[in-house]
Amino acid sequence: MGKLNTLILVIFLSSLWLPPPQTESMHTGEKRKVTRLRFYLHDFIGGDSPTVWAVARCNLTDVLPSKFGKFLVLDNLVTSGPGLDSPEVGRLQGTVGQADLHERALVMVLNLVFTKGEYEGSTLSILGRNPLTHEVREISIVGGTAAFRMATGYILTRTYFMDPAGVCNVYEYDAVVYHTDRNVLLSH
Repeated sequence: MGKLNTLILVIFLSSLWLPPPQTESMHTGEKRKVTRLRFYLHDFIGGDSPTVWAVARCNLTDVLPSKFGKFLVLDNLVTSGPGLDSPEVGRLQGTVGQADLHERALVMVLNLVFTKGEYEGSTLSILGRNPLTHEVREISIVGGTAAFRMATGYILTRTYFMDPAGVCNVYEYDAVVYHTDRNVLLSH
């Protein structure tokens, strides 16, 4: 046992003298761009063509007012204005789950896929907590592609219209996106 302890001590001490791993850092000197966007999400939860589907639940979902454990997938229409006749901007696709035992709050893992307009072909990746009972909610932007390469930022969202018939709710999203220029490619 003594030899094993000595061997472990030697390995540990020798690891302290290892040089740090080599890393490469590139600084382009370029400032990040800031883009501000406002768009509207149409959340069809009922009717003939829902865009939100429950795919899982737990034994507490129907017991707790928070609907804890309910897991949904969605592919929602995103427009430039609050009306369904407003021009399409894209689709909000991903998963949300009711992840709070005490209040109605979503954990969101979403991609905003721009399908029309100036940012067509670009995406924003959205990750965060959305406490539904708050008037204004803040969600993180954690990534993006094309026009929004290396994006970070945030979205302030609020309920624009809550459908009493439970068919289509509309949410206003105000996004602030920090990103690089889509035309800049880093090369070695």
